[in-house]
Amino acid sequence: MRKALVLSLVGSFVLLVACGGGEGDSCDEEGKVGGECDKGYVCGHAKDEKNGELVCLTQCDTQLNCGPNEQCTGIANTSLKGCRPM
Repeated sequence: MRKALVLSLVGSFVLLVACGGGEGDSCDEEGKVGGECDKGYVCGHAKDEKNGELVCLTQCDTQLNCGPNEQCTGIANTSLKGCRPM
């Protein structure tokens, strides 16, 4: 019984680590929703539409969707927007 519990916990941890990425996690394909980024995030440049590493950004429609130190700005070559640090 104890062995089954340990295996279950290890399996759950592996699935959690292997699935998607949250805000700030690195990604490879700008503008992609899903894939490397969790639901509600989009892959985009960290600093602006053309600069900074590619990371998962929280999707936004307006500034109200972003935190106090973030800006809702466009993702290059898409109609999507993401919350970027100011």
